[in-house]
Amino acid sequence: MRSTILPIFVFALAACSQQPAQEQEGANDFASRIGQQESGAQLDPSQPDPNAPNVAVDTPPTEANLTQLQRLGDIGGVNLGPREGGCTFMVGNQEMMIAAGMKEPTLPGKAVVRVGDTLVMTDAAPGGLAAIKSGTTFSGEGFTVEVAPAAGEEQSRPANVVVTDEAGNSQNYSGNWICA
Repeated sequence: MRSTILPIFVFALAACSQQPAQEQEGANDFASRIGQQESGAQLDPSQPDPNAPNVAVDTPPTEANLTQLQRLGDIGGVNLGPREGGCTFMVGNQEMMIAAGMKEPTLPGKAVVRVGDTLVMTDAAPGGLAAIKSGTTFSGEGFTVEVAPAAGEEQSRPANVVVTDEAGNSQNYSGNWICA
């Protein structure tokens, strides 16, 4: 039996090698085949550029409601500067604010929030990481964010956040201040 299987295998292998070689499919061919051709159309300028880096700015959009915090989303391109720790304000399972600072009490902290669909940087007074963990006020252009966590040293504590704009309008948020 062994002597019949070996010749069959050799003939099958030879038959496979006799088929013409096919060219490798290029990316454009693949896109055409699956119906996702590049149309060459420009991005709609009224929509955010999906390829733009997600960085924070110092000035919020002019028409934004500065007291209305939004879920942070992707903050991969945000630079909070040098830091030795930080805290996140969570409302439910949504990150609404991330703050960071150094352990040096003479240095200020930084935080990022999203208002008007834009990531905006805020600054805290000197006090370092200890002030951030115990609660402090962050100032952005045209608004402040006051963080007041419950007393204690736990990593996660209930907290209230009050966001106030220049006109005195404010919005309160309740959630958790989670620090590392």
